[in-house]
Amino acid sequence: MVCVYCCDSFDDPSLFRKHMSEHHPDVKISMAFAHVPDGYIKIDCTDLRCRICSISLNNLNDAIEHLVKVHRRKIDSTCDLGVQPFILPDEKWECSICNSKFITLCALSAHTQSHFAKHTCETCGKSYFYIKDLKTHIQMAHICKQWICVKCKAVFETLDAKKKHLRDSPLCWSFTCTVCGERFLTFTMKKAHRAQAHGIRPKSYVCSECPKVFTCRGAYKNHFVAAHTKYESVPCPCGKEFKSKAALKKHMVVHSNDKVYSCTVCSKAFSRKKTLIQHMWIHSERKRFECVDCNKQFNQRVSWKTHMKSYHPGIAIT
Repeated sequence: MVCVYCCDSFDDPSLFRKHMSEHHPDVKISMAFAHVPDGYIKIDCTDLRCRICSISLNNLNDAIEHLVKVHRRKIDSTCDLGVQPFILPDEKWECSICNSKFITLCALSAHTQSHFAKHTCETCGKSYFYIKDLKTHIQMAHICKQWICVKCKAVFETLDAKKKHLRDSPLCWSFTCTVCGERFLTFTMKKAHRAQAHGIRPKSYVCSECPKVFTCRGAYKNHFVAAHTKYESVPCPCGKEFKSKAALKKHMVVHSNDKVYSCTVCSKAFSRKKTLIQHMWIHSERKRFECVDCNKQFNQRVSWKTHMKSYHPGIAIT
């Protein structure tokens, strides 16, 4: 959270509110909007009060009514206020508009913006704040048939060409180790590297609604959505339920023999994209795993673990 007056940042909502009350009791609206050249200002309504008489208010509509009736301020309630309301009790991320719950402030912020999006793509249904953003989306997603590398801005005629470029271009990989700077194609590879090379164990995720603790962010997210939010599950004929059609589609490969992801080097096919990415390391000249005892190197973690168990059984494997 960032103060729009002095640009100080805060991780704790309560500290943010304390800062506002102690350092900015009197402010100018023009100062706040000067730091936000385009878009909405996000405001914390957890402890919403009138700056004139300090009375507590329930929501923005009550605040407008109070300012107009009690303090005779001229406010046109039919116009867009230009703000997005947030209610931020400690470690609880709940939408102040529809009461949906989220696991992070970032996820809550992205969701809140959906309540203010006014321009919708007729082709895919995605919504945007501004018409210029919608036009850019239409041009890139539905008109232009080229694919662009986010890192180096190289343009490719096919998606497969872009994927091959990413596999062969370590400098364009999105995931970077903060300790040594080495880049990785996927987050899973980065996490494995941090554990093996630097002894950094994955962080644990404590559910903000119940005592459960998770070592995997994905498992925590699935638990939170299933146990603490309202959603319509999508069932599979096998009895399992999923939070979305996309999750069900990803699961359905276990019930079919369709292998739509093919290796461009050896033509071996796989059911999942993730499996193909892991397989591609076999053809890479760069070895990710090394035995510290005999200096032998391996492309895949499973090969390294097999070697360690066979030749160095006394060394603990993490």
